[in-house]
Amino acid sequence: MRVALVMVTCLLIAVSFPHALEDFHYGDLLRLGIPASITYALLATAYALQLIGIALTLRGSASGVVLLGVMGAVWCLGAVFVHGRDLLFAGAGYRHGMISRALESLIIVLGMFAAALAVRLRVTATA
Repeated sequence: MRVALVMVTCLLIAVSFPHALEDFHYGDLLRLGIPASITYALLATAYALQLIGIALTLRGSASGVVLLGVMGAVWCLGAVFVHGRDLLFAGAGYRHGMISRALESLIIVLGMFAAALAVRLRVTATA
């Protein structure tokens, strides 16, 4: 199950990167009052934490599992907070259409799945 968590996290990184570029293009976090330099630093930190979590998880560390679970939850909740309304109510002309919606939806689902896998791994480890 650790390998599954790592694979889901790798998919989350692969999906979130082009979407993050799209967010920068449309200024989503600027709209929330977060300066561009801070958003770049936050994104780099998120990816660094995920890479550290992957390395720790593959070494059998429980802290890696927790880190990947927390980061999955952060991606999921962040995507819901920033894009949830648009996913539900924006018209057909929203950003790049279905591609944008698919990326946002995948971030939510993959983040939730990573968090759930991490919880499952921790519960199983303590049982």
